[in-house]
Amino acid sequence: MTWSLVGWAVILLAAVLLVLSEFLLKKRTIYQVRHQPAVDRLMISRLTAVERGQKRQVILGNRLWSHSYPGLGLQALSNLPAFMDAEAAVDGEQVVSLSDGGLFVIARQVIQGRYQDGFSEHFLQVDQQLALPGVTPLSFTAGILDIMTRQKPDSLALLGDYGSEAALWAASAADHGGDVFAAAGSLESQAALFLSVRDLLIGEEIFLMPGLLDPAHSDRAGWLLEDILRIILVVSLIAGVALKLGGLL
Repeated sequence: MTWSLVGWAVILLAAVLLVLSEFLLKKRTIYQVRHQPAVDRLMISRLTAVERGQKRQVILGNRLWSHSYPGLGLQALSNLPAFMDAEAAVDGEQVVSLSDGGLFVIARQVIQGRYQDGFSEHFLQVDQQLALPGVTPLSFTAGILDIMTRQKPDSLALLGDYGSEAALWAASAADHGGDVFAAAGSLESQAALFLSVRDLLIGEEIFLMPGLLDPAHSDRAGWLLEDILRIILVVSLIAGVALKLGGLL
């Protein structure tokens, strides 16, 4: 058997397991393949803020695209619909802040959810739920610190592509008694927030957030398949080492 056949066998096995996982988990909505206490505490803090009538701040980062971390801006946008629930639309106490023009346009479209014939009249309307305090990391930091000093958000969620300046954002919210959650994808933000933020996701964990915030059958099936393939890989490696040591390979 060649390595090419082994690769095709793994792909076929993954496809079969994905179909089976999707079928088995279709009616088991309670089963959780992944669980992140930090995300659970984020949702609890947001619900508590809604009940208290307090402000909630969501920061989507400094840029939509970067060569170093190309997927972080899209990751932030993929999480945005989960934060725009009925409560966010009714009470008007949530503000989504960012510092990139392209990210602003797409985020506004996601919030309004309307686009037709290449133009949306709602672009002309002033949306109080979306803010652009600055167009550079430093100007954004100065603007967002002023906003949080005045609003004192009870819940702060950091998403997307941002750097070490996030430590100032988190400290400002924490000083006013707010709960801080951060999905830190860049190395700079991870280093700055690791010791100061309890609810912190790093590495590949941040790309699980859309499924953790609003889980679907496909998300759970994909996570279960990932775990199964990891177990198969680990067992295969252990078996290969044992066979090698036994002189069978």
